Amino acid sequence: MMSICLSTGRRAVALALSGLLSAPLLAQTDLPALPVSQLNRPAGWQLAGAVLPGLGNALKTKPGDALLIGSGSPLPLATPTDDFSMRFEMLTTPDANVSLQLPTGQRLSFQNEYDLAKLMKAPGLWQTVELNYRTGKGSKPAMLEKLVFNGVTVREGELLPGKANSPLALAPDNGTVAVRNVGYRVLSPRMVARWSGPLSYTIVEGGYIENRENARSKKILRQDTTSLLNYEVGYGLPARQHSIFFKGKLTALTAGRYQFELNQGGVAGVWIDGQEVVPTGHRELGHPAVGTVALSAGLHDVEVYLSRSWFRPGLGLFVSQAGTRPQPLHAPASLPEPDPVGVISVEPGGKAEILRSFVQLPGETHKRTHSLSVGSPAGYHYTVDLNQMALLQVWKGDFANVTEMWYERGEPQLLEPMGTTLRLPAQTALMVLTNDGVAWPDSMDEKTLQYKGLSLDKTGNPTIQYTLAGATVTDVTKPAPDGLTRTLTVTGTPTGTVYCRVAAGQIIDDIGNGLYAINDRSYFVRVDPKTKPKQRSSNGKQELLLPVKNSVTYSIVF
Repeated sequence: MMSICLSTGRRAVALALSGLLSAPLLAQTDLPALPVSQLNRPAGWQLAGAVLPGLGNALKTKPGDALLIGSGSPLPLATPTDDFSMRFEMLTTPDANVSLQLPTGQRLSFQNEYDLAKLMKAPGLWQTVELNYRTGKGSKPAMLEKLVFNGVTVREGELLPGKANSPLALAPDNGTVAVRNVGYRVLSPRMVARWSGPLSYTIVEGGYIENRENARSKKILRQDTTSLLNYEVGYGLPARQHSIFFKGKLTALTAGRYQFELNQGGVAGVWIDGQEVVPTGHRELGHPAVGTVALSAGLHDVEVYLSRSWFRPGLGLFVSQAGTRPQPLHAPASLPEPDPVGVISVEPGGKAEILRSFVQLPGETHKRTHSLSVGSPAGYHYTVDLNQMALLQVWKGDFANVTEMWYERGEPQLLEPMGTTLRLPAQTALMVLTNDGVAWPDSMDEKTLQYKGLSLDKTGNPTIQYTLAGATVTDVTKPAPDGLTRTLTVTGTPTGTVYCRVAAGQIIDDIGNGLYAINDRSYFVRVDPKTKPKQRSSNGKQELLLPVKNSVTYSIVF
C-alpha cells in the first residue's frame, strides 16, 4: 500500500519558498577554491594526491596535496567572523562515523542523524556537503540557512542557540575520512550597485507578449517614473493584461563581474547597455533566471521588460558580486511572498510502489514519456525508460516528488527523485553486436527493441519483458543491502552475440574482487568476480562489457 504525503510543515514550506522571499540565500554560486593544504591540520591528518583502488578499512593513497585524510581529531574547515557559504566532498571508510561540528557547538552525525543517514552513500564513495551559515549578531542567533547533502536540502532556516566559539569542523569519531574540493566564500551585505535616479516606465496594452519588439507597437496606456522597479505601477489600469517597459541608469560601484537574478510572474527579460543579460522567458514566481555580465565602474543603461500572463504577478531583480549577498533593485511589494505549496510525495508501504510519469533528465530538452519509476520500502529506487529499456536514474532516501504530476492541472507530469540521485547512461543495457569493438548505440528503434509488458511478484516488484533483435528479455531490478541488483535473462534466438554494458563513464577503476568504481568514485558496479568484463574505450568514454549467454547479473552500489 502506498503512502501519499502532502507536506505543509516547516521543511516543505521552506522548499516551496526557497528563492522567493526578499532575497535569495546565495550570490554567485561558484565558490572560490580553498586549497586543503591551507587548512590547519591537527594530529592524525595528512595530505594526499588521490585515493587508490583497494578494499577494506584502510585508504590507500598516492602522494600529493589534492585532499586531506585523517582520523581522530576534528579538522577545522572555517572559523567564521561573517556569514559564509561552503562546499566540500568527503569519503569515508566502512567503519567511520563522521560528524559536522557547527561553530555554535552542535554536531550533526552523517551516520546517525536520520535525514542525513538515509542519503549517505556507501563507504568509499565521494559525498558532497554544502551549507550556508549566518553568524549571530547581538541578540540575533546564528542560523544554518541551508544544509544540502548529496544534492538534497535537509535543513533550512534552523536557528542555532549558543555562542559561536568553535570553528566549523569535520569530526571523524571513528574510522577515517578524506576531504577534497573545498570551496568557501564570505557573504558580505555590502551594496554593489544603486539606481542613479528615477526609472521611467511605459505601459502598453496586451499581455503575454514574448517578443518585446512586438509589444512596442501596442497602444500606450500610461507613462511615468518610479524610484524602484515595481510591477504595481500597472495597478488601476482598465486592462488587466498589459506589458511594461522600464528604463533606468544603474551605478556599478566597482568594476567587475555582476550577477543579476530575475524573478517574475509572466514574461520578462533584462538588458544592460543594450546586451540581453537575462534572456526573456515565461516563468512563474519561484523559478528565477540568472545572468552575469562584466561592468565597469560607473553608469550603465538598464532595461527591464515585463508582460503579464496568467501566472501570479510579481517582479524582482537582484544584483550581486562574488562575496556579497544579493541586493534588491525592486520595491519590496513588487515581489510578493508566494502561496505556499506543499510537496506532494509518494512513499512505498509494505510493497514496492510503481509510478508511470514523464521524466526529464538534466541537459535534455525533451521529456521521456514512457518512464516507469519503482520505489522500494528498503529505500532504494529507480526509473527505467520503457522505450529504450534504459536504467535512467537510481536513488536512495525518500521516493517520489509528484507535485508537478498531481498539483492543480499537473501539466508537466514530471516525477522528481527525492533522495541521493545517480544519473546513469541513458541507453539500453543489452545489445546485439558483431564483436566487442563495435560502438554502443545511442538509441534503439521499435524494430530492434519493443516493450511487451510487466508482471509483479508478491513484493510488488516488476519483471519487465521486451524483445531485442529476435530474442526475448526479462529485466528484474531489486533492492540489495547497499544498492540495486539487476538481472537480465535472454531467451530465444538473437541475431548475433548479446552483450551487456554494465557500466559507462569517464573513468572506471578496478577496485578488485568484481568491484569497479565509476566516474571518480561516484558509485560502484559489482559483478561476479569469476566473470571477466572487457574494459574498453569508446567515443571518449570507458565501458565495461560482458557477453551474455543466458543471463547476467550486476549490482549498482551507492
